[in-house]
Amino acid sequence: MNALFFGSSDTPLYGVYHPPKARSGRRTGIVLCAPFGQEYMRSHRAFRQLALMLAKAGYHVFRFDYRGTGDSWGEGDAFTLRGAVDDTLLAMEELRDTADVSEIALVGLRLGATVAALAAQEAEDLSHLILWDPIVDGPSYADALAGSVHDRTVGGAAQTLTRSTPAGIVHAMGFPVGAALRDELQSLRTPGPLRHGGQTLVVLPDEGDMAADALGLESGDGTASTERAVVPVSGRWDEVDNWGSAMIPQNAIRFLVDWIQNRAR
Repeated sequence: MNALFFGSSDTPLYGVYHPPKARSGRRTGIVLCAPFGQEYMRSHRAFRQLALMLAKAGYHVFRFDYRGTGDSWGEGDAFTLRGAVDDTLLAMEELRDTADVSEIALVGLRLGATVAALAAQEAEDLSHLILWDPIVDGPSYADALAGSVHDRTVGGAAQTLTRSTPAGIVHAMGFPVGAALRDELQSLRTPGPLRHGGQTLVVLPDEGDMAADALGLESGDGTASTERAVVPVSGRWDEVDNWGSAMIPQNAIRFLVDWIQNRAR
């Protein structure tokens, strides 16, 4: 596992490269696109475990922080969907430069899946796109971030989820949400129809989730395949509690690793 900074020296991004553990490395590199805010915190250990398991299976894996998140450049309100897409494209380029790979796959969770889907429209030679519980209704997600209508409790007491500042920044569960991001989400009805030239997997937590239909996934040349899978998980990514507990859905992680192993070189 190698930690590094990449991108512009003025706005460096933090990334972690997991080289393949198998003797013979595979030809596909995998970039992981994380969720935003509280969901980033809840999923961090799960993403790290996914990266380790994929590296053990022989893949070159790269996970990173978008601008304005984690250890990357920028204050929290610097995070936008457009910026996250640009950062994802940079991460793909960094993995190509770092590892001897001929193909790139994107794996995204929640808003990270939306970012991956948008990046797929601009990426070259993307072989696989894995969207895990993607956000497809931007206004509803923005309302959830606003938090005023949330019915969340912590230790039996109501939890204050938002705080506005004079600059118009909303703090959702302690994470700043800038006006630019809120505007982007309000216009995000679905990030589709999506087109790219590789295989696509949409992983949903329950049968009633309509995300796969809303995405309107299409291949660039009409030949690529799209699969939908339902993999239930215990808990919600956007929950918060007194212990800051992580979600590590072993069944979903194992499913993703198996699916990638069976399809990516």
